Amino acid sequence: MSLLSAILEVDKFRLLEPDYASLVNNGEPGVLICDAEPVPKGARLLIDEDESPLLFAVKSGNEWCGTSWLFRSPTAGEFSLFEAADGDIYQEEREKVEDACRAYYAEIIRTAIPPAGDDLTADRIGKVRDLLHEVWGPSISGIALDACAGSGIGSMLLNEMGASPIAYDNDPELLALGLSSGRIAPTRLACIDARIASAYLPDAKYGVGIMFGQMYGYTQDIWRPIVEELAGITENTLITVATEEEARWVRDWAKDVGKTLDIMENTRDPIYDRWVCFG
Repeated sequence: MSLLSAILEVDKFRLLEPDYASLVNNGEPGVLICDAEPVPKGARLLIDEDESPLLFAVKSGNEWCGTSWLFRSPTAGEFSLFEAADGDIYQEEREKVEDACRAYYAEIIRTAIPPAGDDLTADRIGKVRDLLHEVWGPSISGIALDACAGSGIGSMLLNEMGASPIAYDNDPELLALGLSSGRIAPTRLACIDARIASAYLPDAKYGVGIMFGQMYGYTQDIWRPIVEELAGITENTLITVATEEEARWVRDWAKDVGKTLDIMENTRDPIYDRWVCFG
């Protein structure tokens, strides 16, 4: 039974949105659920601790299906469907529902996507660990974002340090590796476009981007919004890149969203994390 099924107290539950990214981008989920069953056999509305709507489920045939309201407003048609079904209201903390939605889609990635090959070594992990400890100390707490997380080296180390990381990336094969290796928790994984991370993710105490790049003049339009998003929603930000030129670009992009980052050379790793932007 999925976490969402448990929250809604149903044996089996299916979200109509095909992936986590679609919770923001899929267009007309209200039309989809309103077409699921003209007169549903049951309906359940999930609200958070502030009574804001989070999710809507209907019993269509022999299954429960639903749509997320985490990142959009309900439609009039959905409310009408709920009223017609004389539905029940359930309440849960928003953070727990977000975790449950991420876990739902993480399970799809785990079962459907072959993991990428692992290229992390104990030596590299140790070097990144030493870097994070140098900048932030060995112990931190609070929500932390692992941007362009790949297979989750940042998430693993942030969790080790005491934070609660959320990993996001648009490469499902690398995220599948992060899940299978245990570096990324299913409840803390989002397969999304990092250029619009703030549409899905909360403001966080810490944020890392481990080995952003390669950055070139012709890819700045891709990397700039990724950096701006991470810097804009994290209080303490750390980004590593391969070259000093890339580090200067990162510093300037962060400045455009009001974040001042310092630059230092990291002699532990002459290739992957040679230059560090932090602040």
